[in-house]
Amino acid sequence: MSAPDQQPAVQETAKVLHVDDHADTLIATKSLLDRPGIEVISAGSAKAALELLRLHDFALALLDVHMPGQGGFELAEAMREDERTREIPIIFLTGLPGDADRTFRGYEAGAVDFLLKPVQPLVLESKVSVFAALYLQRKSLRDQKADLERLLRDKQQMAAELERVHEQAVKAAFTDELTGVPNRRHILQLAQSTLDDPRKQSQPISMAVLDLDHFKNINDTHGHAFGDAVLRHFCDHVLAHLRAGQALGRLGGEEFLLLLPGTGLDDACTAMERVRRTLEPHEGVPFTFSAGIAQARPDESLSSVLDRADVALYRAKGLGRDCIASDWAELR
Repeated sequence: MSAPDQQPAVQETAKVLHVDDHADTLIATKSLLDRPGIEVISAGSAKAALELLRLHDFALALLDVHMPGQGGFELAEAMREDERTREIPIIFLTGLPGDADRTFRGYEAGAVDFLLKPVQPLVLESKVSVFAALYLQRKSLRDQKADLERLLRDKQQMAAELERVHEQAVKAAFTDELTGVPNRRHILQLAQSTLDDPRKQSQPISMAVLDLDHFKNINDTHGHAFGDAVLRHFCDHVLAHLRAGQALGRLGGEEFLLLLPGTGLDDACTAMERVRRTLEPHEGVPFTFSAGIAQARPDESLSSVLDRADVALYRAKGLGRDCIASDWAELR
């Protein structure tokens, strides 16, 4: 079985800019240097060279010093003023032996070398090959760096997405989907943690079980979607009255648990009465709730506290609903 066809690797090419006002010189240089991996792009003037510099990324510039109008030095100085081209190595080609002033100006303009015309082909080939190889090595490193940075960004984005999904999963595991408050499992965990916290055992801890009155009638009369909206409205109202450290959770249906650490029974009843009196209708439909409140005793289990709060809730229901009852059998 023959091996599957493989695409040949694309060879990178280093572009070399050659600027000279003699066409035959441009042709000869291109013929000498063009090969796989090196491409000579010719310009007959500094103006034409500047246009090419805007279009291509060059590994090296071969500049004739003496040209009509703008010469090689002026072109090099213009290249140094442009952020895109200031790092391109420049080899000056000149037909005149250099003096100190001209040589200094050339190096100040960015020259890496001077070659006297006529340039020996082997010398020119060798120097151009060196700069082309350096350019391709740097380009390879830049490409690798860009690939690594892109990979890092992708990994960071993936990590952020995983974190977001994790947060959503945690929220879904602990939050009641309909109302946005803690679900039964979470609010009971919070209550147990509060009872177990040694820092809070010296402070009073009250808990209230809240139940919307005649909620079935709301669903039957206005529909379940409206009933869901009433539950959300109720939760928003209660949450607006809570202080830091207090929590409301849904036990199920229209029943909720309110956790009030650092709050004694009297203060808890006062707070619940304030919530009851300020509850407004939802879209013109009035509704009420009843609540039973119990204060935890030293070393009392969570189930025992909730049982006593439930007893108080049943007492409030028996008293006609829309009221608050405490474990002390006092109507509030």
